Amino acid sequence: MKLELAAAFPLPLRERDRVRGGCSARSFRNAALLLCAALVLSGCGDWYVISPTTQLGRKHLLFLLSGIPLTLLISFYAILFGSVIGLGGALMSRSRHRWVRLISAGYVDLFRKLPLYVVLLWIYFGFPTALRDVPDDIKSLPVIALLANMNAVTAAVIGLSLNAGAFLIEVFRAGIESVGKGQVDAAYSFGMSRGLAMRRIVLPQALRRMLPPTVNQYISVVKDSSLAGAIGVLEITRQSTLLQTQILHALEIYTFLGVQYFVILTVLTWFSRYLERKFPQYN
Repeated sequence: MKLELAAAFPLPLRERDRVRGGCSARSFRNAALLLCAALVLSGCGDWYVISPTTQLGRKHLLFLLSGIPLTLLISFYAILFGSVIGLGGALMSRSRHRWVRLISAGYVDLFRKLPLYVVLLWIYFGFPTALRDVPDDIKSLPVIALLANMNAVTAAVIGLSLNAGAFLIEVFRAGIESVGKGQVDAAYSFGMSRGLAMRRIVLPQALRRMLPPTVNQYISVVKDSSLAGAIGVLEITRQSTLLQTQILHALEIYTFLGVQYFVILTVLTWFSRYLERKFPQYN
């Protein structure tokens, strides 16, 4: 009966792909959960070290969870500032002035070719060193003073923002250029200025189309925040590494670290799917 109904009412191609994608994603999640459960139940590892049922386990668990606020904080600000850089750079790449377009293209080319780890090391260790010989009058300026005496969290936010902005420029530029030129010409024929047409005609459509790749980049920012531990930021990866060097339980600690990232990114993915349903690309 089910086969007859399926033959009589076939799903559209896009709907079939969506169903298959959902099934494969559920299968992968179920396999990951079964693997974690198998590790725990098979006796592989000493899970009491992070078990909430023991005093020592609670102490270790709280230590590992204490890095979540910093992970979320630097990820939030990196996403915020990176989005501002991305939108500004995308608009610059469509400027009528060639030198403005070259600045945007040079920025993208530079930060897409530099490893994020190197960027973080240069900003935290190299940039303050370069400002030592700057006159005190210039050092007293608010922004320069912040850069000359920055802490690890500030350096991580700056590095992640610059790196994310380079990729978001291309995402935003592609979204803006996906809007048909005929719509822009029609806006000009109604007397709209270039900025007004961009704000009322182009961006509302482009933002809907940019949502999936933008969220993918945001997910990459959260994962890249793990590199901030290299400059001393006590986020969840750094906390896990510190605890591992003390108690030497790599399997249990790094498995729990992976679970933390999985939960954080699952919530972000659910939120992005909600936005995609609320603001469909073609409405």
